[in-house]
Amino acid sequence: KRTFFSTLERIRTEFLISNYLLLMLSGRAKTCRNYQALSRKETFGRAQFHRRLQAPGADPSTAFASSLQRFIASESDMGAKILVLSSPTSPELKVLQQLPPGSEVVGVGRSLAELALSESQLADVDILAISGVGANAAKKADVQDVWPTLKGLKWIYSSSAGLENLLFPELIESPVLLTNAKGVYSNSLAEYALTACNWFAKDLPRLQRAKADRNWDPYEVEELRGKTMGVVGYGDIGQACARLARAFKMHVVGLRRRAELSEKEKQEGLVDAMYTPDQLTELMSQSDYVVMSTPYTPQTEKLVNAAAIAAMKPNAVFINVGRGKCVDEEALIEALKSRRIRGAGLDVFATEPLPAESELWGLDNVLMSPHCADRTKEFQIESLEFFVLNVRRWLAQEPLQNVVDKRAGY
Repeated sequence: KRTFFSTLERIRTEFLISNYLLLMLSGRAKTCRNYQALSRKETFGRAQFHRRLQAPGADPSTAFASSLQRFIASESDMGAKILVLSSPTSPELKVLQQLPPGSEVVGVGRSLAELALSESQLADVDILAISGVGANAAKKADVQDVWPTLKGLKWIYSSSAGLENLLFPELIESPVLLTNAKGVYSNSLAEYALTACNWFAKDLPRLQRAKADRNWDPYEVEELRGKTMGVVGYGDIGQACARLARAFKMHVVGLRRRAELSEKEKQEGLVDAMYTPDQLTELMSQSDYVVMSTPYTPQTEKLVNAAAIAAMKPNAVFINVGRGKCVDEEALIEALKSRRIRGAGLDVFATEPLPAESELWGLDNVLMSPHCADRTKEFQIESLEFFVLNVRRWLAQEPLQNVVDKRAGY
């Protein structure tokens, strides 16, 4: 009996080992060593196999099992070859010196021509990091240009939170993972949103005029305490806005696709109510300050439409730190011109740079900034620091943070 069961156990172990090796080889053919993709697509993942191998009765002392363990160890210690699409002079690239052992930056440049890498070097790239801002940034066309050469690509990191200027069909349809910098910019955008609230509550333009006229003219100001902030797009940025609003003792209502609150959200107690997109006008009518923080997708284009703007209180303020195309800008301009609403604080616009002929330039009830509310001295540095942490997770075969639903666009 002992001989029979010993033989049976050896056959079982070798069967598991053979399956594992086959899956590893097929994984190389499809997405190379990307365990996250492999574990979703195959029956036996690496962690599952380790548990089976260590189960009572398994015989890891055999030569075959020992050789497999060495193979697993070599796979676990694998490195990551990283290509960076950014100007080589971008100051934030110094953060890449913090990359963990086992990772290697094979090239830095904004375009395929600037990279000057061989076909084989490009084919060996595991991770593509897209960084930089303004003139230092690579464009979508540059990413599409380099895309066909990256035969072994497994993961793309975008240092932006919004992805509408990156996504293209080949990327969406591919098994390549995409992560973004969600969360890196939330605090600065929330500060901007509350600054815009106070801009109107304290009537700061009036103070500026009085100072310019040397006019001592006391007046009543408004508190934010007790007012309601409606957050359209209750994601990471929206939650950061809610936290600051709560510090000012404001009420907060939110809007997102899922109205149910998680246990963590219930415990934090930031929102008084959560609405779904079909209840947008209800949120708009309740809010003294509406903060829009949605990403741009086909579903959010002109989400705040003329009807939603018409539902706002006459003394309400509209603030946009999300994307300009998510609001009907013409309807908003008409409401501002006619004083149908109190004002707007806008960091983003339907067309950027904002055309000189836009009527928004001439409206005195609009606070405007050129899409720079999150452009702190550290914002690109913090974005790459987040990338470095994710590379550590990648090498440790842990789930990446901020994995994007490419089809949804966020």
